[in-house]
Amino acid sequence: MASDQQKQILQYLLYKPLVSLKDLEKIYAAAYEKQGRGEEIRDLVRSLNDLLKPAQLGIKSRLCEDNNEEYFALINMIESEAAKHTSEFSPAEFELFKWIMKEIVSSESGSVSSIDCINQSSYIPKLTKTDAQKALDKFLDSQWLNEREGEVSLTVRALLELEPLLKKLDEDLQNCKICNKLAVKKVACPDCGAKFHRYCISRLKLKCPACHQVWRSLEDESTPSQISLSQTLSQTSNPSTSQVPNRRNGGVRRGRSHMESDDSE
Repeated sequence: MASDQQKQILQYLLYKPLVSLKDLEKIYAAAYEKQGRGEEIRDLVRSLNDLLKPAQLGIKSRLCEDNNEEYFALINMIESEAAKHTSEFSPAEFELFKWIMKEIVSSESGSVSSIDCINQSSYIPKLTKTDAQKALDKFLDSQWLNEREGEVSLTVRALLELEPLLKKLDEDLQNCKICNKLAVKKVACPDCGAKFHRYCISRLKLKCPACHQVWRSLEDESTPSQISLSQTLSQTSNPSTSQVPNRRNGGVRRGRSHMESDDSE
């Protein structure tokens, strides 16, 4: 039987598709009237998962590929049921959503231009550019996708809940060789091609853990389009990124900032 505090936290997780660790700590403090850190949060998640198991739901977490912050999401543990969360989209919108995901996971940068997303409407029946713009906003508001400086990428929610689908869209998609989590935004070892997350590579001392080769410099790249490691380290050290899109001003699409309180993924 769930306690009143557990029910309160579950209601919040049902309402918010994605919750940062900082926000979960705030909710814990409000519910239990005391601060919750580290192991207390882990114990809470374990106890909630025990309650959710009969419903085949679970609370999962992973680090954001942009800012190395931990996020939590209440997800369906059945692959086919997880995909049904996208049933809020019309057939044409879902075709666009699938195209965007495929472009993201097959790209070197782990992102796709928002302009390309809208222009893809030309190849989808019954989807105008205006419809595509509205659909993209819907994907962002539902926290399946994130947009920053005109580039669209996957949120933690999508990485957690749609990983099996993403791997079907691109069979070459690999896990990070350090943390063994799916790596969409990645850098590659210039010698063996092993893939790493930005935040994972920042902990390396220019020595690949896969092939044990020492990189010549932080600027080494596996391909001309690959993100440079120096840029990666710079972005990893900058905490100004997040998962939540900003509202546009005056209807003009702008790059969306990465952190906005508890509306974050």
